Amino acid sequence: MKNWMILRALRFYFYMIPVLWVLLKDLTWERLPVGEIKTNYLIGKANAYDRADLLKRAVKVYKEILRKDPKSIPVFLNLGGLYYRRGMFETAIPHYEKVVRLNPKHYQGHYWLAMCYAKLQRYHAAINTLEEVIQSLPTFKDALNLMGECYEQIGEAAKAERCYLKAISADPKGIIVHGGVLDRWAQEKKKEERIKH
Repeated sequence: MKNWMILRALRFYFYMIPVLWVLLKDLTWERLPVGEIKTNYLIGKANAYDRADLLKRAVKVYKEILRKDPKSIPVFLNLGGLYYRRGMFETAIPHYEKVVRLNPKHYQGHYWLAMCYAKLQRYHAAINTLEEVIQSLPTFKDALNLMGECYEQIGEAAKAERCYLKAISADPKGIIVHGGVLDRWAQEKKKEERIKH
């Protein structure tokens, strides 16, 4: 147990090296207000704690920032991500909801909120959230793809296929679709071709 904590502490100090470099650079070369420099340093420190898998310490630093700036969208996004990456989707949701309340058009806030809902198998809630983001950003391929997956999960294959096709048209060179609807369609087509021969 003790070796495990020592390893985490060493990892934290390793991840702090670039944070300290940026702090030094901000203090000497950049013309930033002191408050902004401190906030940047604290966000870097919280990220170092996160990467060292020291969750409680990272959360403590983010809460320190929120005491001074209770409407910090980047901090709420980072807190949501902190919990999302650990599979704590219920805990991540309120942070993404705050992002969306502070900025109703924040497409990343909507997307990650929908991702949490999807992970919790709350597909209708995910679809409703994604509809809001797609309404203002109709070519957001990741949102279209996720919406397709959610429709597929609730058994609405036609709607899922439309979402996947819109996602493909938004990014014709990318490979973004991994839902089963189009995969099944391609498999059926291959089966038909084999039967013809």
